[in-house]
Amino acid sequence: MFTRVTDSSGKTVIDIESRFARKDSKERRLAEILKISMQKNQKNQLFLYKMHDNGIKKAEKIVDWFKRLQIIFPESKVKALPIRMKTDSELRTYIGDMLRKMDTGVFGISVASEEIDFHDFAENLNVPQEIIDEIEDIRNGIVNFAGKYFIFVEDEKKRTVLIQLKFAHELNGKSVQFDIDEESDGTQQLLDLLPMLFAMREDDHAIYFVDEIDRSLHTKLSQYLLNEFIICCEKTYNQIVFTAHDVNLINMNDFRQEEIWFIEKNHLGESCLRPLSDFNLQEGQDTLKAYLSGRFGAVPMIRGDF
Repeated sequence: MFTRVTDSSGKTVIDIESRFARKDSKERRLAEILKISMQKNQKNQLFLYKMHDNGIKKAEKIVDWFKRLQIIFPESKVKALPIRMKTDSELRTYIGDMLRKMDTGVFGISVASEEIDFHDFAENLNVPQEIIDEIEDIRNGIVNFAGKYFIFVEDEKKRTVLIQLKFAHELNGKSVQFDIDEESDGTQQLLDLLPMLFAMREDDHAIYFVDEIDRSLHTKLSQYLLNEFIICCEKTYNQIVFTAHDVNLINMNDFRQEEIWFIEKNHLGESCLRPLSDFNLQEGQDTLKAYLSGRFGAVPMIRGDF
């Protein structure tokens, strides 16, 4: 839609492409005025947002696309998942059923909620006093601490409500309750991913970026999740872009060549991307074997000269 270049002195030059709008259109004239207004002190301001704030429809569509992006990486967690699962029994049932189906050892999820004395609880966890003071200043709101959610309600009782997810396991014929931090890394990874599948059943324009989708998961579980994503994406505009280290996910039965990309660092330390479609594959060729042999690059070079 436009090209923007800012030189070392901070001067910004913006060229609005012909595809943006007709020369005599209202949106084109407004965009040209906004372009001229981008001064040196606005070098860090996004031209896209400037157009969006001034009601240019094309910019609104692009910004809305960015707002729909969902990014999941190893350190991220689904925000307020215990609270969402407490209020949404359908989500809680869905995730519980999927965890059981995927042989995690979990056969049920419940949400425990109780009114507590925060000071006593904090003392047992050895919470530093400055954190206690900071939390108490909130008075009304939600705080996540050590995987547990505290809801502070400022009323006559000055209540603190603790909400926790409880995972039911069966041990020697008896039900045993685990907290979320007692679950395996793999189960916790699934708790980050399964809400996506649940949401995709209702959304036809979802776009997800997932870093290390295979983290702490068995190959069969990663493959099952991806197959579920493919099913959810049929007849919709849903998309998922993911990175993975598990070479077994290079599967030509599930993906087209142009959908698989390899990332490799060059001698300068730069990450270079190259699609599998750049390579000629013979019919019936073992793609995984070819990759491991180094034909497509992007494999570790184990050095013996140290």
